[in-house]
Amino acid sequence: MSKKFNKILSLVIVAMLSILFVPSIKTKAATNLGDRLLVGYWHNFINGAGIIKLSEVSNSWDVINVSFGETFGDKAVVELHPVYDEVEFIKDIKNLQLKGKKVVLSLGGAEGAIKISTESDRQKFMTSVVGLIEKYGFDGIDIDLEGGSGMILQSGDTDFRNPTTPQIVNFIKSIKELDKKYGSNFIISMAPELSYVQGGIIAYANNWGAYLPLIHGVRDQLDYLQVQHYNSGGNLCLDGNTYKEGTADFHVSMIDMLLKGFPIGGNKNNMFPPLRQNQIVIGVPSSTPSAGSGYTAPAEMKKALDYLIKGQSFGGQYKMEGNGYPELRGMMTWSINWDVKYNSEFINNYRPYFDALPKLNDALKKASISSSDVVNGDYELTVNIPSRNTATSYKVIEGITAIASGTLKPSLTEAQVITNKIINKQIGSYKYTVVLTDEKGQAVTSSELVVTVKDPNENPKPSVDNYDSVHPYTFGDIVIYNGKEYKSQGWWVVGITPGTNDGVWKPMK
Repeated sequence: MSKKFNKILSLVIVAMLSILFVPSIKTKAATNLGDRLLVGYWHNFINGAGIIKLSEVSNSWDVINVSFGETFGDKAVVELHPVYDEVEFIKDIKNLQLKGKKVVLSLGGAEGAIKISTESDRQKFMTSVVGLIEKYGFDGIDIDLEGGSGMILQSGDTDFRNPTTPQIVNFIKSIKELDKKYGSNFIISMAPELSYVQGGIIAYANNWGAYLPLIHGVRDQLDYLQVQHYNSGGNLCLDGNTYKEGTADFHVSMIDMLLKGFPIGGNKNNMFPPLRQNQIVIGVPSSTPSAGSGYTAPAEMKKALDYLIKGQSFGGQYKMEGNGYPELRGMMTWSINWDVKYNSEFINNYRPYFDALPKLNDALKKASISSSDVVNGDYELTVNIPSRNTATSYKVIEGITAIASGTLKPSLTEAQVITNKIINKQIGSYKYTVVLTDEKGQAVTSSELVVTVKDPNENPKPSVDNYDSVHPYTFGDIVIYNGKEYKSQGWWVVGITPGTNDGVWKPMK
Protein backbone atom coordinates (compact mmCIF):
# COMPACT_ATOMS: atom_id res chain seq x y z
CA MET A 1 0.00 0.00 0.00
CA SER A 2 1.52 3.37 -1.00
CA LYS A 3 2.20 6.21 1.41
CA LYS A 4 -0.12 8.42 -0.64
CA PHE A 5 -2.95 5.93 -0.29
CA ASN A 6 -2.25 5.60 3.45
CA LYS A 7 -2.52 9.37 3.81
CA ILE A 8 -5.80 9.47 1.88
CA LEU A 9 -7.17 6.60 3.95
CA SER A 10 -6.20 8.40 7.18
CA LEU A 11 -8.00 11.53 6.03
CA VAL A 12 -11.10 9.52 5.18
CA ILE A 13 -11.08 7.89 8.64
CA VAL A 14 -10.73 11.28 10.33
CA ALA A 15 -13.58 12.63 8.20
CA MET A 16 -15.76 9.69 9.19
CA LEU A 17 -15.01 10.34 12.85
CA SER A 18 -15.90 14.00 12.36
CA ILE A 19 -19.28 13.03 10.98
CA LEU A 20 -19.92 10.84 14.01
CA PHE A 21 -19.51 13.80 16.34
CA VAL A 22 -22.91 15.44 15.98
CA PRO A 23 -23.87 18.44 18.15
CA SER A 24 -27.13 17.90 19.99
CA ILE A 25 -28.43 21.40 20.65
CA LYS A 26 -31.51 22.25 22.65
CA THR A 27 -33.07 24.74 20.26
CA LYS A 28 -36.39 24.99 22.09
CA ALA A 29 -36.42 27.45 24.96
CA ALA A 30 -38.88 30.00 26.23
CA THR A 31 -36.72 32.81 24.84
CA ASN A 32 -38.91 35.53 26.32
CA LEU A 33 -38.19 34.32 29.85
CA GLY A 34 -35.61 36.15 31.93
CA ASP A 35 -32.28 34.74 33.06
CA ARG A 36 -33.54 34.78 36.67
CA LEU A 37 -37.00 33.64 37.71
CA LEU A 38 -39.15 33.86 40.80
CA VAL A 39 -42.07 31.49 40.39
CA GLY A 40 -45.10 31.48 42.67
CA TYR A 41 -48.16 29.25 42.87
CA TRP A 42 -51.49 31.08 43.01
CA HIS A 43 -54.42 29.38 44.75
CA ASN A 44 -57.47 28.79 42.60
CA PHE A 45 -59.25 27.52 45.71
CA ILE A 46 -60.13 28.63 49.21
CA ASN A 47 -58.06 27.68 52.25
CA GLY A 48 -56.48 29.28 55.29
CA ALA A 49 -54.26 31.52 53.17
CA GLY A 50 -57.26 33.43 51.85
CA ILE A 51 -58.25 34.51 48.35
CA ILE A 52 -56.42 37.10 46.30
CA LYS A 53 -57.23 37.96 42.71
CA LEU A 54 -54.63 37.75 39.97
CA SER A 55 -54.90 41.53 39.66
CA GLU A 56 -53.60 41.76 43.24
CA VAL A 57 -50.46 39.67 42.64
CA SER A 58 -47.22 41.60 43.20
CA ASN A 59 -45.29 42.76 40.16
CA SER A 60 -42.19 41.19 41.70
CA TRP A 61 -43.15 37.72 40.46
CA ASP A 62 -41.94 36.54 37.05
CA VAL A 63 -44.14 33.46 36.63
CA ILE A 64 -47.54 32.86 38.22
CA ASN A 65 -48.67 29.23 38.30
CA VAL A 66 -52.46 28.94 38.42
CA SER A 67 -53.13 26.02 40.75
CA PHE A 68 -54.54 23.75 39.61
CA GLY A 69 -55.95 22.21 36.48
CA GLU A 70 -57.66 19.16 38.02
CA THR A 71 -59.78 16.16 37.12
CA PHE A 72 -63.06 15.16 38.65
CA GLY A 73 -65.21 12.33 37.24
CA ASP A 74 -62.98 11.40 34.30
CA LYS A 75 -59.37 11.32 35.49
CA ALA A 76 -58.08 12.10 31.98
CA VAL A 77 -60.11 15.28 31.46
CA VAL A 78 -58.53 18.37 33.00
CA GLU A 79 -60.86 21.10 34.20
CA LEU A 80 -60.39 24.61 35.56
CA HIS A 81 -63.09 26.57 37.38
CA PRO A 82 -61.87 30.06 38.35
CA VAL A 83 -62.37 30.89 42.00
CA TYR A 84 -63.77 34.29 41.01
CA ASP A 85 -65.64 35.74 38.02
CA GLU A 86 -64.37 34.08 34.83
CA VAL A 87 -64.50 37.21 32.66
CA GLU A 88 -62.49 39.13 35.25
CA PHE A 89 -60.11 36.16 35.63
CA ILE A 90 -59.32 36.15 31.89
CA LYS A 91 -58.87 39.93 31.91
CA ASP A 92 -56.47 39.68 34.84
CA ILE A 93 -54.36 37.07 33.02
CA LYS A 94 -54.05 39.37 30.01
CA ASN A 95 -53.10 42.33 32.18
CA LEU A 96 -50.36 40.32 33.89
CA GLN A 97 -49.02 39.32 30.49
CA LEU A 98 -49.03 42.95 29.35
CA LYS A 99 -46.73 43.64 32.31
CA GLY A 100 -44.32 40.97 31.07
CA LYS A 101 -45.44 38.27 33.50
CA LYS A 102 -46.00 34.67 32.50
CA VAL A 103 -49.15 32.88 33.62
CA VAL A 104 -48.86 29.10 33.55
CA LEU A 105 -51.47 26.39 34.16
CA SER A 106 -50.22 23.94 36.78
CA LEU A 107 -51.63 20.44 36.32
CA GLY A 108 -52.41 18.11 39.19
CA GLY A 109 -51.32 19.12 42.66
CA ALA A 110 -51.70 17.06 45.80
CA GLU A 111 -55.34 16.22 45.12
CA GLY A 112 -55.78 16.65 41.36
CA ALA A 113 -55.13 13.12 40.10
CA ILE A 114 -54.51 12.86 36.35
CA LYS A 115 -54.32 9.42 34.77
CA ILE A 116 -53.66 8.75 31.09
CA SER A 117 -52.67 5.11 30.89
CA THR A 118 -54.27 4.51 27.46
CA GLU A 119 -54.12 6.34 24.12
CA SER A 120 -57.82 7.12 24.45
CA ASP A 121 -57.18 8.74 27.83
CA ARG A 122 -54.23 10.65 26.40
CA GLN A 123 -56.35 12.07 23.60
CA LYS A 124 -58.97 13.25 26.10
CA PHE A 125 -56.23 14.79 28.21
CA MET A 126 -54.77 16.64 25.23
CA THR A 127 -58.14 17.93 24.08
CA SER A 128 -58.97 19.25 27.53
CA VAL A 129 -55.58 20.87 28.16
CA VAL A 130 -55.45 22.53 24.73
CA GLY A 131 -58.96 23.83 25.33
CA LEU A 132 -57.91 25.44 28.62
CA ILE A 133 -54.73 26.93 27.15
CA GLU A 134 -56.65 28.56 24.33
CA LYS A 135 -59.62 29.67 26.44
CA TYR A 136 -57.56 31.40 29.12
CA GLY A 137 -54.41 32.24 27.15
CA PHE A 138 -51.90 30.47 29.38
CA ASP A 139 -48.19 30.85 28.57
CA GLY A 140 -47.39 27.23 29.35
CA ILE A 141 -48.00 24.23 31.57
CA ASP A 142 -46.45 23.03 34.80
CA ILE A 143 -46.52 19.31 35.57
CA ASP A 144 -47.21 18.86 39.28
CA LEU A 145 -48.26 15.22 39.48
CA GLU A 146 -48.05 13.90 43.01
CA GLY A 147 -48.95 10.68 44.80
CA GLY A 148 -52.53 10.36 43.61
CA SER A 149 -51.73 10.89 39.94
CA GLY A 150 -50.39 7.43 39.27
CA MET A 151 -46.85 8.62 38.56
CA ILE A 152 -45.58 5.28 39.83
CA LEU A 153 -43.09 2.99 38.11
CA GLN A 154 -44.69 -0.30 37.18
CA SER A 155 -43.00 -3.61 37.89
CA GLY A 156 -40.31 -4.34 35.29
CA ASP A 157 -39.84 -0.67 34.33
CA THR A 158 -36.14 -0.39 35.21
CA ASP A 159 -34.58 1.83 32.52
CA PHE A 160 -35.25 5.57 32.76
CA ARG A 161 -34.04 5.99 29.17
CA ASN A 162 -36.68 3.57 27.86
CA PRO A 163 -39.72 3.71 30.17
CA THR A 164 -42.57 1.24 29.80
CA THR A 165 -45.06 2.57 32.38
CA PRO A 166 -47.99 3.79 30.21
CA GLN A 167 -48.66 6.87 32.34
CA ILE A 168 -45.08 8.06 31.91
CA VAL A 169 -44.85 7.18 28.21
CA ASN A 170 -48.08 9.06 27.49
CA PHE A 171 -47.02 12.15 29.40
CA ILE A 172 -43.74 12.28 27.47
CA LYS A 173 -45.65 12.07 24.21
CA SER A 174 -48.18 14.70 25.28
CA ILE A 175 -45.58 17.22 26.44
CA LYS A 176 -43.70 16.92 23.15
CA GLU A 177 -46.92 17.44 21.20
CA LEU A 178 -47.82 20.55 23.21
CA ASP A 179 -44.32 21.92 22.76
CA LYS A 180 -44.49 21.36 19.01
CA LYS A 181 -47.97 22.87 18.76
CA TYR A 182 -47.23 26.09 20.65
CA GLY A 183 -43.58 26.69 19.78
CA SER A 184 -40.48 28.07 21.42
CA ASN A 185 -42.12 30.54 23.79
CA PHE A 186 -44.45 27.98 25.36
CA ILE A 187 -43.23 27.21 28.88
CA ILE A 188 -42.77 23.62 30.05
CA SER A 189 -41.97 23.22 33.74
CA MET A 190 -42.26 20.53 36.41
CA ALA A 191 -42.59 20.60 40.20
CA PRO A 192 -42.15 17.03 41.46
CA GLU A 193 -41.76 15.95 45.05
CA LEU A 194 -38.18 15.16 46.01
CA SER A 195 -38.53 11.38 46.29
CA TYR A 196 -39.61 11.27 42.63
CA VAL A 197 -36.34 12.85 41.48
CA GLN A 198 -33.31 12.85 43.81
CA GLY A 199 -34.87 9.90 45.62
CA GLY A 200 -33.76 7.88 42.61
CA ILE A 201 -30.27 7.68 44.12
CA ILE A 202 -31.77 5.42 46.80
CA ALA A 203 -33.94 3.22 44.59
CA TYR A 204 -35.67 3.14 41.23
CA ALA A 205 -39.09 1.61 41.91
CA ASN A 206 -42.60 2.67 42.84
CA ASN A 207 -42.41 6.46 43.42
CA TRP A 208 -38.63 6.52 43.97
CA GLY A 209 -37.15 8.19 40.90
CA ALA A 210 -40.46 7.91 39.03
CA TYR A 211 -40.13 11.39 37.49
CA LEU A 212 -36.67 10.66 36.08
CA PRO A 213 -37.86 9.04 32.83
CA LEU A 214 -40.28 11.94 32.31
CA ILE A 215 -37.59 14.54 32.92
CA HIS A 216 -35.10 12.69 30.72
CA GLY A 217 -37.66 12.08 27.99
CA VAL A 218 -38.45 15.79 27.60
CA ARG A 219 -35.16 17.37 28.74
CA ASP A 220 -34.92 19.11 25.36
CA GLN A 221 -38.39 20.63 25.86
CA LEU A 222 -38.12 21.32 29.60
CA ASP A 223 -37.53 24.97 30.45
CA TYR A 224 -37.03 24.47 34.17
CA LEU A 225 -37.41 21.91 36.94
CA GLN A 226 -38.52 23.09 40.38
CA VAL A 227 -38.25 20.14 42.75
CA GLN A 228 -40.12 20.61 46.03
CA HIS A 229 -37.47 20.90 48.75
CA TYR A 230 -40.10 20.29 51.43
CA ASN A 231 -42.28 17.57 52.94
CA SER A 232 -39.43 15.10 52.46
CA GLY A 233 -37.42 15.00 55.68
CA GLY A 234 -34.13 14.64 53.83
CA ASN A 235 -32.44 12.59 51.13
CA LEU A 236 -29.17 10.80 50.46
CA CYS A 237 -26.76 12.93 48.41
CA LEU A 238 -23.53 12.53 46.46
CA ASP A 239 -21.19 12.52 49.46
CA GLY A 240 -23.09 9.63 51.05
CA ASN A 241 -24.69 11.77 53.75
CA THR A 242 -28.28 12.76 54.40
CA TYR A 243 -28.87 16.39 55.33
CA LYS A 244 -31.93 17.70 57.13
CA GLU A 245 -34.34 19.67 54.96
CA GLY A 246 -34.56 23.36 55.73
CA THR A 247 -30.76 23.69 55.96
CA ALA A 248 -28.28 25.22 53.53
CA ASP A 249 -26.43 21.88 53.27
CA PHE A 250 -29.65 20.19 52.18
CA HIS A 251 -30.41 22.70 49.42
CA VAL A 252 -26.85 22.74 48.11
CA SER A 253 -26.52 18.95 48.08
CA MET A 254 -29.86 18.43 46.31
CA ILE A 255 -29.09 20.96 43.57
CA ASP A 256 -25.56 19.62 43.13
CA MET A 257 -27.07 16.21 42.36
CA LEU A 258 -29.14 17.61 39.51
CA LEU A 259 -26.21 19.51 38.02
CA LYS A 260 -23.59 16.77 38.37
CA GLY A 261 -25.78 13.76 37.68
CA PHE A 262 -26.22 10.86 40.07
CA PRO A 263 -26.30 7.05 40.13
CA ILE A 264 -29.70 5.41 39.88
CA GLY A 265 -30.14 3.20 42.92
CA GLY A 266 -26.48 3.86 43.80
CA ASN A 267 -25.28 2.10 40.62
CA LYS A 268 -22.45 4.18 39.15
CA ASN A 269 -22.86 2.38 35.83
CA ASN A 270 -26.38 3.78 35.53
CA MET A 271 -26.04 7.54 35.82
CA PHE A 272 -28.83 10.07 35.44
CA PRO A 273 -27.26 12.80 33.28
CA PRO A 274 -26.99 16.33 34.67
CA LEU A 275 -29.40 19.05 33.69
CA ARG A 276 -28.32 22.53 32.62
CA GLN A 277 -27.86 25.26 35.20
CA ASN A 278 -30.62 27.39 33.72
CA GLN A 279 -33.05 24.47 33.99
CA ILE A 280 -32.92 24.51 37.79
CA VAL A 281 -35.30 26.43 40.06
CA ILE A 282 -35.28 25.71 43.82
CA GLY A 283 -38.70 25.03 45.33
CA VAL A 284 -39.28 26.10 48.95
CA PRO A 285 -42.27 26.97 51.18
CA SER A 286 -42.96 30.68 51.59
CA SER A 287 -43.76 30.26 55.30
CA THR A 288 -43.96 27.59 57.99
CA PRO A 289 -47.74 26.97 57.60
CA SER A 290 -47.52 26.55 53.81
CA ALA A 291 -45.90 23.09 54.04
CA GLY A 292 -45.69 20.24 56.48
CA SER A 293 -41.92 20.66 56.76
CA GLY A 294 -38.96 22.22 55.01
CA TYR A 295 -39.41 25.93 55.62
CA THR A 296 -36.03 27.66 55.37
CA ALA A 297 -35.38 31.03 56.98
CA PRO A 298 -34.12 33.60 54.42
CA ALA A 299 -30.74 33.99 56.13
CA GLU A 300 -30.13 30.23 55.89
CA MET A 301 -31.43 30.08 52.32
CA LYS A 302 -29.13 32.89 51.23
CA LYS A 303 -26.15 30.89 52.52
CA ALA A 304 -27.14 28.14 50.10
CA LEU A 305 -27.72 30.59 47.25
CA ASP A 306 -24.36 32.29 47.77
CA TYR A 307 -22.60 28.93 47.65
CA LEU A 308 -24.58 27.61 44.69
CA ILE A 309 -24.50 30.73 42.52
CA LYS A 310 -21.38 32.59 43.65
CA GLY A 311 -19.27 29.70 44.93
CA GLN A 312 -18.99 31.37 48.34
CA SER A 313 -18.81 28.62 50.96
CA PHE A 314 -20.62 29.13 54.25
CA GLY A 315 -18.48 26.50 55.97
CA GLY A 316 -21.08 23.76 55.86
CA GLN A 317 -20.45 20.04 55.78
CA TYR A 318 -21.37 19.49 52.13
CA LYS A 319 -18.60 20.49 49.73
CA MET A 320 -19.13 21.42 46.10
CA GLU A 321 -16.49 21.18 43.42
CA GLY A 322 -15.71 24.28 41.36
CA ASN A 323 -16.95 27.84 41.54
CA GLY A 324 -20.67 27.27 41.74
CA TYR A 325 -23.47 27.52 39.21
CA PRO A 326 -23.78 31.18 38.15
CA GLU A 327 -26.61 30.45 35.71
CA LEU A 328 -28.92 28.84 38.28
CA ARG A 329 -32.37 30.00 37.16
CA GLY A 330 -34.09 31.02 40.38
CA MET A 331 -36.58 29.98 43.05
CA MET A 332 -40.16 28.75 43.31
CA THR A 333 -42.47 28.92 46.28
CA TRP A 334 -45.68 27.45 47.54
CA SER A 335 -47.31 29.87 47.53
CA ILE A 336 -48.12 33.45 46.54
CA ASN A 337 -51.18 33.38 48.81
CA TRP A 338 -49.26 32.16 51.84
CA ASP A 339 -46.54 34.70 51.15
CA VAL A 340 -49.05 37.55 51.19
CA LYS A 341 -50.51 36.27 54.45
CA TYR A 342 -47.06 36.28 56.08
CA ASN A 343 -45.91 39.77 55.11
CA SER A 344 -44.47 38.79 51.71
CA GLU A 345 -41.30 37.43 53.31
CA PHE A 346 -40.35 35.36 50.27
CA ILE A 347 -40.72 37.98 47.57
CA ASN A 348 -39.26 40.77 49.72
CA ASN A 349 -36.10 38.74 50.35
CA TYR A 350 -35.44 36.97 47.07
CA ARG A 351 -36.46 39.60 44.52
CA PRO A 352 -33.69 41.95 45.72
CA TYR A 353 -31.27 39.03 45.98
CA PHE A 354 -31.69 37.88 42.38
CA ASP A 355 -31.90 41.41 40.99
CA ALA A 356 -28.52 42.17 42.57
CA LEU A 357 -26.75 39.27 40.86
CA PRO A 358 -24.37 40.17 38.02
CA LYS A 359 -25.82 40.10 34.54
CA LEU A 360 -24.97 36.93 32.66
CA ASN A 361 -22.55 37.73 29.84
CA ASP A 362 -21.34 35.79 26.82
CA ALA A 363 -17.69 34.71 26.83
CA LEU A 364 -15.29 32.15 25.38
CA LYS A 365 -15.45 29.28 27.86
CA LYS A 366 -13.66 25.95 28.03
CA ALA A 367 -15.53 22.80 27.07
CA SER A 368 -15.47 19.69 29.20
CA ILE A 369 -15.01 16.15 27.95
CA SER A 370 -15.92 12.90 29.64
CA SER A 371 -16.08 9.23 28.78
CA SER A 372 -18.35 6.33 29.53
CA ASP A 373 -16.90 3.13 30.94
CA VAL A 374 -14.75 1.16 28.49
CA VAL A 375 -16.29 -2.15 27.42
CA ASN A 376 -14.22 -4.38 25.12
CA GLY A 377 -12.44 -1.39 23.63
CA ASP A 378 -15.65 0.59 23.06
CA TYR A 379 -16.60 3.82 24.83
CA GLU A 380 -18.48 7.04 24.22
CA LEU A 381 -17.02 10.52 24.48
CA THR A 382 -19.26 13.41 25.52
CA VAL A 383 -18.24 17.02 24.95
CA ASN A 384 -20.18 19.72 26.78
CA ILE A 385 -19.98 23.27 25.46
CA PRO A 386 -21.27 25.67 28.14
CA SER A 387 -24.12 28.03 27.39
CA ARG A 388 -23.46 31.69 26.56
CA ASN A 389 -20.27 30.65 24.81
CA THR A 390 -18.83 32.77 22.00
CA ALA A 391 -17.06 29.79 20.42
CA THR A 392 -17.83 29.34 16.73
CA SER A 393 -15.89 26.11 16.13
CA TYR A 394 -14.51 23.09 17.95
CA LYS A 395 -11.87 20.41 17.54
CA VAL A 396 -11.63 17.15 19.42
CA ILE A 397 -8.00 16.11 19.77
CA GLU A 398 -6.73 12.58 20.41
CA GLY A 399 -3.06 12.92 21.35
CA ILE A 400 -1.98 15.51 18.79
CA THR A 401 -4.43 14.53 16.05
CA ALA A 402 -7.76 16.23 15.46
CA ILE A 403 -10.31 13.45 15.15
CA ALA A 404 -13.33 15.72 14.84
CA SER A 405 -14.16 19.33 14.10
CA GLY A 406 -17.17 21.44 13.31
CA THR A 407 -19.00 24.72 13.72
CA LEU A 408 -20.97 25.92 16.73
CA LYS A 409 -23.74 28.43 17.20
CA PRO A 410 -22.30 31.19 19.41
CA SER A 411 -24.01 32.85 22.37
CA LEU A 412 -26.77 30.28 22.82
CA THR A 413 -28.52 30.35 26.18
CA GLU A 414 -28.45 26.55 26.08
CA ALA A 415 -25.53 24.16 26.34
CA GLN A 416 -24.39 22.26 23.26
CA VAL A 417 -23.50 18.60 23.58
CA ILE A 418 -21.41 16.55 21.17
CA THR A 419 -21.15 12.78 21.49
CA ASN A 420 -19.28 10.04 19.68
CA LYS A 421 -18.88 6.31 20.08
CA ILE A 422 -15.30 5.08 19.85
CA ILE A 423 -15.15 1.46 18.72
CA ASN A 424 -12.54 -1.30 18.90
CA LYS A 425 -9.72 0.67 20.47
CA GLN A 426 -6.55 -1.28 21.13
CA ILE A 427 -5.12 -1.76 24.63
CA GLY A 428 -3.48 1.44 25.80
CA SER A 429 -4.15 4.95 27.09
CA TYR A 430 -5.64 7.71 24.94
CA LYS A 431 -5.53 11.41 25.75
CA TYR A 432 -8.35 13.72 24.65
CA THR A 433 -8.81 17.48 24.72
CA VAL A 434 -11.28 19.88 23.13
CA VAL A 435 -10.26 23.20 21.58
CA LEU A 436 -12.88 25.92 21.17
CA THR A 437 -12.19 28.93 18.95
CA ASP A 438 -14.16 32.16 18.54
CA GLU A 439 -14.54 34.37 15.48
CA LYS A 440 -11.48 36.42 16.52
CA GLY A 441 -9.29 33.32 16.46
CA GLN A 442 -8.94 33.16 20.23
CA ALA A 443 -8.86 29.58 21.52
CA VAL A 444 -9.29 27.77 24.82
CA THR A 445 -8.44 24.14 25.56
CA SER A 446 -10.30 21.82 27.91
CA SER A 447 -8.74 19.80 30.67
CA GLU A 448 -7.20 16.55 29.45
CA LEU A 449 -9.19 13.34 29.60
CA VAL A 450 -7.30 10.04 29.74
CA VAL A 451 -9.16 6.92 28.66
CA THR A 452 -7.45 3.61 29.38
CA VAL A 453 -8.34 0.47 27.46
CA LYS A 454 -7.21 -2.51 29.49
CA ASP A 455 -6.61 -6.13 28.63
CA PRO A 456 -9.90 -7.90 29.48
CA ASN A 457 -7.87 -10.88 30.69
CA GLU A 458 -5.82 -8.77 33.08
CA ASN A 459 -6.50 -9.17 36.79
CA PRO A 460 -8.43 -6.17 38.11
CA LYS A 461 -6.30 -3.64 39.94
CA PRO A 462 -7.26 -0.55 41.87
CA SER A 463 -7.54 2.50 39.66
CA VAL A 464 -4.58 4.87 39.75
CA ASP A 465 -5.91 7.32 37.18
CA ASN A 466 -5.72 11.06 37.67
CA TYR A 467 -8.56 12.44 39.76
CA ASP A 468 -11.61 13.48 37.70
CA SER A 469 -14.02 15.86 39.45
CA VAL A 470 -17.07 14.54 37.59
CA HIS A 471 -16.26 10.83 37.87
CA PRO A 472 -18.03 8.84 40.61
CA TYR A 473 -15.72 6.82 42.88
CA THR A 474 -16.58 3.96 45.21
CA PHE A 475 -14.86 2.65 48.33
CA GLY A 476 -11.28 1.58 47.69
CA ASP A 477 -10.77 3.46 44.42
CA ILE A 478 -7.32 5.03 44.20
CA VAL A 479 -6.58 8.27 42.36
CA ILE A 480 -3.63 10.58 41.80
CA TYR A 481 -4.05 14.28 42.57
CA ASN A 482 -1.19 16.81 42.54
CA GLY A 483 1.27 13.91 42.42
CA LYS A 484 -0.14 12.17 45.51
CA GLU A 485 -2.24 9.02 45.78
CA TYR A 486 -5.53 8.98 47.67
CA LYS A 487 -7.91 6.14 48.50
CA SER A 488 -11.68 6.66 48.51
CA GLN A 489 -13.38 6.05 51.87
CA GLY A 490 -16.96 6.50 50.64
CA TRP A 491 -19.38 4.27 48.80
CA TRP A 492 -20.15 7.11 46.39
CA VAL A 493 -17.77 10.05 46.03
CA VAL A 494 -18.03 12.73 43.35
CA GLY A 495 -16.97 16.36 43.29
CA ILE A 496 -14.88 16.28 46.49
CA THR A 497 -11.25 17.13 45.79
CA PRO A 498 -8.58 14.86 47.34
CA GLY A 499 -6.67 16.66 50.06
CA THR A 500 -9.67 18.68 51.26
CA ASN A 501 -11.32 15.99 53.37
CA ASP A 502 -9.30 13.06 54.76
CA GLY A 503 -12.52 11.35 55.81
CA VAL A 504 -13.48 11.03 52.15
CA TRP A 505 -10.04 10.69 50.51
CA LYS A 506 -7.39 9.01 52.67
CA PRO A 507 -3.81 9.94 51.71
CA MET A 508 -1.74 6.87 50.84
CA LYS A 509 1.83 6.50 52.06
